[in-house]
Amino acid sequence: MAAFAFDMEGLVTRLSDFAEEGYRDFNLSAVPGVQMPALGVRVPRLRALAKELLKGEWRGFLEASRSYPLYEARLLHTYVLGGAKCPIEEKLMLTDAFLPCVDNWAVCDGLCSSFKPRASEMDAVFGFCCACAESDVEFRKRFGLVMLMSYYHMPPWSPRVMEIYAGFSHPGYYARMGAAWGLATLYLYEREAALAILRGGAWDVFTHNKAIQKLRESYRVPEADKALLSGLRRKAEKA
Repeated sequence: MAAFAFDMEGLVTRLSDFAEEGYRDFNLSAVPGVQMPALGVRVPRLRALAKELLKGEWRGFLEASRSYPLYEARLLHTYVLGGAKCPIEEKLMLTDAFLPCVDNWAVCDGLCSSFKPRASEMDAVFGFCCACAESDVEFRKRFGLVMLMSYYHMPPWSPRVMEIYAGFSHPGYYARMGAAWGLATLYLYEREAALAILRGGAWDVFTHNKAIQKLRESYRVPEADKALLSGLRRKAEKA
């Protein structure tokens, strides 16, 4: 197993056995911006392979796959990194090394959904994610915002999370979409703080209105709130 973990060409050959051309085309249409080849391997196959890799020399795989030019290799990297059992300091170091290789929302969010910090790791991960959320790099920023929304929407962390969201500003589409998604989720836990951000009008119009759209589409938001939110929508700024 150790030899396989380092053998990226062998890994690609194995992945190719599960490739589906139709799924590849569909997936690439849903994940624009992917700057590398893709095979079309479904997520359950990748997750099963990640579990296998985690039983062996997973560090070797992470080193070999970090910048390997294949979409499935990057996605598989997120599942192995998220599931790796190691000191949190090492996991954060590995994450920091991988984030510059993230160039699309699927890989970014795949890492977020796989990370799942333990109770004893929450504070260390929180500091790392806050720093990421305040970065100027688009997908590092999105990673931080999505992680904070996913795992830190409750006290004692939520006041700082809402402060970071209140100060959000970035020109990147996927950073803005991450902020809108995040605020729409945080609204369910920190309603007044989320409303204060929307009423404050500090966000760009696109992100502001996208957050409201997501809230109005949510089944978890009361109809009375949706009417209130509708009134907070802003008109696009004139060029």
